[in-house]
Amino acid sequence: MCRPFGGLRLEAMDDYLLNKDQLAERLGLKRRGVECLIAAKKIPVLKISGRCVRFSWPKVQAALAKFEIKEVGAAK
Repeated sequence: MCRPFGGLRLEAMDDYLLNKDQLAERLGLKRRGVECLIAAKKIPVLKISGRCVRFSWPKVQAALAKFEIKEVGAAK
């Protein structure tokens, strides 16, 4: 298995498309966790073919930010 982006810093590569393994690494999940998020339609996915899918990191971050729970009763 090849290393994502040849060992370069991932933060500087936000405009690249990620595969399932690379996305799982960024999210701290296993590949199956990413597949569950896809099945639940909680993250946007770009289907290139039946087996090939890719993800845009900024779009995934934006989609997951919608599920963030804000602290109740926090000081304003």
